[in-house]
Amino acid sequence: MTELKKIINEASLWGEYYKPVSQKMNSGNGLRVVLFASCNCGNIVLNNLWLFEQKYPRLLNIIGVVTDDPVDPDARISLKKRIWSQYSPVERCELKDKIIDTCMKIGIPCYTGAVKTNYFRDIYQSWNPGALIMFCFGQKLDTFLFDFPAMGSYNLHPSDLPKHIGAGTQPFQNAIRNGLKTSPLVIHQITELIDMGPIVGVSPPVNICLEDGSYPQSLLTLLEKITSIGGWMTIQLIFDIINQKARGEMKPIAWIDFDKILPAEIKQKLMSPATNDLTEMYEVPLHPLLEK
Repeated sequence: MTELKKIINEASLWGEYYKPVSQKMNSGNGLRVVLFASCNCGNIVLNNLWLFEQKYPRLLNIIGVVTDDPVDPDARISLKKRIWSQYSPVERCELKDKIIDTCMKIGIPCYTGAVKTNYFRDIYQSWNPGALIMFCFGQKLDTFLFDFPAMGSYNLHPSDLPKHIGAGTQPFQNAIRNGLKTSPLVIHQITELIDMGPIVGVSPPVNICLEDGSYPQSLLTLLEKITSIGGWMTIQLIFDIINQKARGEMKPIAWIDFDKILPAEIKQKLMSPATNDLTEMYEVPLHPLLEK
């Protein structure tokens, strides 16, 4: 792991606060973004945001990451109900370390403890985010956290929320119980009600079945497939937030028509059959804004 400072404080209740030895430099006035995320999908979004900031440092400034601690037995992240239950203890540790390591390489702090504490609120206020992005994160945010960013707080959720299917900790199980053959990735505003905030955007349908029409053996396949479009959608969301802010409209984004703006080749890839190969990450092309 990249060189870091690990701060252990009982006020965090569990987990740690990691600070890079060499902090990233960004003195611009770009949108200050905080990411609450875990698993591979969260790390992919983080890397996409970092590519955007490197290309447009005056437009974006990633100021901190909060991630799950699936290792600490005191952590309250619905470990047994959420997708973490599908990973071995070793895999959980590796996924946690991957996000921390990415943060340290970028040069931004990463927090793994409780978020509804005065200890974290002080950290959060010092970060002073203008927008919050959440993806596969195990703690419920309170109003202090999701109301703070002037440009809004957004969650990416892998289920068909427009059809009222899959809210909560088991979106993939709910999709299968309802006999769905496709399921989108949805962006919605964060509110007190979990996965019930106003919908901001919906991906084109994602095929969640194998070639023969049956479901994959592992739910991890569905996680990787549905969330594969998360990086692309996040970059579009960030771009729209930045443009809205530039117009002086200091409010959350209301709607993004992803079905209209996503390239046909990506839509086709999303509708390709799933596989039982757990090494398949279902990668999609980068957003055009990230292309060299």
